[in-house]
Amino acid sequence: MRTDPDQKIRFRVIPSEEGMLLRRWISRRVPEMGSERARDLIRAGGVYINQLRVRVASIRVTAGERITIYPKALEVAPLDPEALRIVHRDPHILVVDKLPGVAVTSTKETSVGTLSDALVRMLSAEGVRRPYVGVVHRLDMRASGLVLFSTRGEANKSIHRDFKRHLIERTYVVELRGHMEEERCCEAPLHIRPNRSVVVADANDPKGIHARTAFRPLEQRAGTTLVEAQLATGRMHQIRVHASHLGHPVVGDARYGDQHASADARGAMTSPLHLHARKLRFEHPVTGEPLELIGHTPSWATVAAEPLADVD
Repeated sequence: MRTDPDQKIRFRVIPSEEGMLLRRWISRRVPEMGSERARDLIRAGGVYINQLRVRVASIRVTAGERITIYPKALEVAPLDPEALRIVHRDPHILVVDKLPGVAVTSTKETSVGTLSDALVRMLSAEGVRRPYVGVVHRLDMRASGLVLFSTRGEANKSIHRDFKRHLIERTYVVELRGHMEEERCCEAPLHIRPNRSVVVADANDPKGIHARTAFRPLEQRAGTTLVEAQLATGRMHQIRVHASHLGHPVVGDARYGDQHASADARGAMTSPLHLHARKLRFEHPVTGEPLELIGHTPSWATVAAEPLADVD
């Protein structure tokens, strides 16, 4: 057995264990878990055989297989579909207004507690057989706002094509440290590292990818600025890295430079991330109808003189 700092446990199946049911094998290797909790762990997506996530408890193990277990998956509660804030729904697409702290889709530790999992369970409860939920784009777990999903394969393909062509307009409201006095545009290329952190790439870095973010100040505050950010490209952590590169990290973003952000004893961030995906504008992937969808506005993102929308 091997354990890692991120609390995953790794085992190798030995010859005498050949053919055991996976849940029984886990309860044998981790006796404190028991067979029932092992089954729950598998269903939550916290078990991998080699590099493949397995969610069927009755599968049988084979000698030599490497099995990785994420016990934290048992700590995550399913997201109640009734709690979803659906902004738009038709037979082809869904747009959900995500709360902060909720993952869009599966993390490495679990498939439970995510928007995509809740949508699948919602459609199943409605009688949809083999419900399909296509993740079109992602939003940081600690961020909030509009997320677009497809519920038909043909729509998913079309929407992904529009994202690549930058035909889907995404507008964010972000609170930044310091005072940004005028509109600014950042086109610094980005380098996504293997550990999923993002840095501004050097000029000669062959792994640097083009990225462009426009920032427009909305309101000056005590030590911060509320801005509107528009993406011309959609790279991972793009707004956060570009804002930090300009000397104005996002409020609550310790990873990219906010020295005022706080964390708990385990290193998990406790400060809210002030980044909200407020508006989506695009043509419907099947009907061609122009859509402009606007979600709620969290209290921190409200402009004092002219509110952007209704506040929670």
